[in-house]
Amino acid sequence: MQFSAISQLLLALILWTAAAPLASASAAASQQTARYLHKQGTKTLKEMVQFELDTAQKKGKGVVLMFTSDWCSPCKAIKEYVHASAVVRKALANGQLLYIDVDEWRGPAQALIAGEDASKLPTLVRLGPQWQVLQKCFGSEMGLLHEDAVAHNLALLLQGKPIEKPFYASKPELEREFMLKQAEAQTAKTKGVPVVQVVAKGKGDARKVGLTIHNLDGPRRWFLIPTRLDQPLQEKPNLRAWWKMRWNEHVRADFLRLQGSPDFIAVPVAGYGSVELEDLALPGRSADGKLAVWELDWLKLDGQDQTFQIKLPYNLKIVHFDQQTMLGQGAGGKLEFRVRARHAVKVP
Repeated sequence: MQFSAISQLLLALILWTAAAPLASASAAASQQTARYLHKQGTKTLKEMVQFELDTAQKKGKGVVLMFTSDWCSPCKAIKEYVHASAVVRKALANGQLLYIDVDEWRGPAQALIAGEDASKLPTLVRLGPQWQVLQKCFGSEMGLLHEDAVAHNLALLLQGKPIEKPFYASKPELEREFMLKQAEAQTAKTKGVPVVQVVAKGKGDARKVGLTIHNLDGPRRWFLIPTRLDQPLQEKPNLRAWWKMRWNEHVRADFLRLQGSPDFIAVPVAGYGSVELEDLALPGRSADGKLAVWELDWLKLDGQDQTFQIKLPYNLKIVHFDQQTMLGQGAGGKLEFRVRARHAVKVP
């Protein structure tokens, strides 16, 4: 899935516009029309899909599979429309939309439907009761600027009909209007959202915290976090060693661990996304009783830009911070970065 910088920003705006606080009734309604097929015991993905096809056939309903992931922006846009839009849920009333996470089902997802490549996300496939592909499309073709376009095309898919270009496709002024409305909605949603939040867990040197970082901007960014409260971050740290790490809880949860004066970690956060670390040890005490987290414009090691993995989860949650795997390492080196903003929050 490749997008221009403008497309990435547009999709990020879509996510924030589509996302809205949901009443319990709306959440329950969306569960009836769309849900994930998660791993369950020894059941295979094919067995689970077959069960859904058989059940839908008995009820006279259609089934659409959506191959998705937690790093795919158009995937998330569609899912937020399903959850937040009554118009979209009404379009799905006579069918079932099933989400298949290609990371959770790595291997089985790609081999599920013969002749169909699920690598371009989201891929939506309308399956018949005998596994025949009645229709398919890509999520970026659905018309993600407006709920009516998404609803219309989902309804067509369920009927086994080809989707249509969104109603605003030949109306540049209308398309621009929708884009501006989404930009305004995004600005409103970021207002008052704290970049850093801390919840204390335990006391003294055994204290751990739950740390959440929100990226309130469209581009992905590095955030620096000290590993001790009594060793604050420095503009020019003396780097002795570095490691490229991954939290074991997610196949795409990479970050950098840096040892020097001070020791700290560098965590990438997706545009308009978040990272939640539930089990972070922060020994020592800072002079002002606060944790400082730095938001960066860029990060370089020995003159090389430290880039983000393309498929960066939008809302990453790590329950067990210390369960990590080393992917690479190095000694010394010159570390450079430019601080975009400094955030400080009181540690309870």
